[in-house]
Amino acid sequence: MKVKKGFTLIEVLIVVIILGILATIAIPQFAKMTKKARLAEAWTNLAAIRTAQSVYYLEQDKYTTAINQLDGGTESSLNFNYTVTVSGATYNAIANGTNLATGVSAWMTEKGVSGSSIPD
Repeated sequence: MKVKKGFTLIEVLIVVIILGILATIAIPQFAKMTKKARLAEAWTNLAAIRTAQSVYYLEQDKYTTAINQLDGGTESSLNFNYTVTVSGATYNAIANGTNLATGVSAWMTEKGVSGSSIPD
């Protein structure tokens, strides 16, 4: 009696279906994690803007919307553009994603209150 070696079409289809199900679950989670990793860049720069705004406020008795006037402040980084809006004695620093972080945004106030477009 001759024994056939190999996989049947049904076995191959079952493996392909299982791999498809696993990919369907894993890919969205991977995309969310990469956006969260890129968000770390925004948090670092927003914290630097907050510190620089505190120093600027002590020297000038007001906040500024011109990030380039802040010590070490930058209006853009690899994946984000930064803006500051001022209203009296409060401000809001905002990071809007570009390049690989498109669709990601974060913000921080003078009191350290913050948020992002990606839920925790």
